[in-house]
Amino acid sequence: MKIATRLTAILLISMFPVLAAYMYFGVRQATYTYINDLKRETRATARALGAALGQDIDLGNWDDVRLALERTQEEHVAAAIFGTDGELTMALTGFPIHPPPAPDSLIPALDGVGVEFMKNLGDQIWFCRAVAVRNRAGAPIGILLVAQRWNDVESDLRARVAQAILASLAVAALIAVLIPVVSHRYVARPLADLSAMVARISSDGDLDSLGIGDEVVFLGEEFRRLADELETARRRLLDETEHKLELERRLRRADKLAAIGTLASGVAHEIGTPLGVIRGRAEHLHSNRQNPPRTADGLEIIINQIDRISRIVRMLLDLGARREQSFAVCDLRLIIQRTLALLETEAARRGVGCTAELGAVPLEVVCDADQLQQVFVNLAMNALDAMGSEGGTLGIAAAPVNHAGRSCVRVAFSDTGPGIAPELRARVFDPFFTTKEPGKGTGMGLAVSEAIVRDHQGEISLESAPAGARIAVILPVAEAGAAPGSIRRTA
Repeated sequence: MKIATRLTAILLISMFPVLAAYMYFGVRQATYTYINDLKRETRATARALGAALGQDIDLGNWDDVRLALERTQEEHVAAAIFGTDGELTMALTGFPIHPPPAPDSLIPALDGVGVEFMKNLGDQIWFCRAVAVRNRAGAPIGILLVAQRWNDVESDLRARVAQAILASLAVAALIAVLIPVVSHRYVARPLADLSAMVARISSDGDLDSLGIGDEVVFLGEEFRRLADELETARRRLLDETEHKLELERRLRRADKLAAIGTLASGVAHEIGTPLGVIRGRAEHLHSNRQNPPRTADGLEIIINQIDRISRIVRMLLDLGARREQSFAVCDLRLIIQRTLALLETEAARRGVGCTAELGAVPLEVVCDADQLQQVFVNLAMNALDAMGSEGGTLGIAAAPVNHAGRSCVRVAFSDTGPGIAPELRARVFDPFFTTKEPGKGTGMGLAVSEAIVRDHQGEISLESAPAGARIAVILPVAEAGAAPGSIRRTA
């Protein structure tokens, strides 16, 4: 049902009870007012006529009394004089109240309170009022009965009711015409235009296929649908924005790593050769048995620091250089188990417990097992270093997940250490950034790990954890039917 039709029906249904109540109470009030006016008129006539006839009756001027009664009869009011005993004393010929009222019903008028009653005589209805007639001294000398015919009252009331009904019907008809016109102009037409515009958006201009009925219901459904589409678009935009920001961060980090690799490859030879000479001379001096113990310790420190510098240079070269990789389909659970076996002694020495949740289903990926093991060892060692010698728990959990619309495996390394401050979280994968004490870390482990994971088309990220730190590695699952052979390629 169209909104204009429904609105018109509701307003008309609501209007008719109001009009009916108004008509009923209006007619009732008008009737009550009209009858009271007639009664007041009869009372005024009885009061004036009684006062005028008192002196004539007291003096015995019955001709004047008759003349007064005749003048009253000309005004469609009948009057008669009764004695103080209630018996009829004077009445004009054709006095309609016949037989006269019983004396007992008129005598109470002598007490100064008028007596009123209705008298039905055939097809005539009379309203009667009896009042006392008094002399100059105020003593009652008779009773005046004034009767007014009310036959015309009913016809007049019927005419008034008919007029009220006709007026109400005219108002109802006017409202019934105005409501559709106004609702169509100010409600239905704007809603129809809005529905048409929404329908064009919804159906690419094919309005006939929609069959728009109730505009409000249609608009409600369409706005809900548009709200769902906007929410979906908003989420997609947020995801795309977040993905672009992550891509930009990766590109900046890749540029930084590339610059570091270029710098390392340019100066590695220049640094490596002098370091080799220095190390050779230091070893030669250290081999001299005649050196004092203090000199020997100093030479050993020099050799160890030269080795440390060499390791950093090799790591820079590994970070920036293209690596030859041997890819094959491997079960990540086996690589994780080998990593735990390598770190078992070190974890026990530090009092750290290790837990692994690897599941019963193979987690196969295409990878270079040695390089992934290097990544896992780096992440595990960072967790052990974060917990220190006070003990804790190293947790490794691996499970299949759906990431960015593709099937992947997620491997998470978590510890119960102090965690990483929020202001430092964005820098954890930067080269040479470390939270370890000076001399205990180079800050290259996570940078190298990120480069290796990126070569495997995966992602590595620092996640929020209730306590400690958690780093997750996400790698794509090997495609079904991939042979577990070896594939060598350069990254």
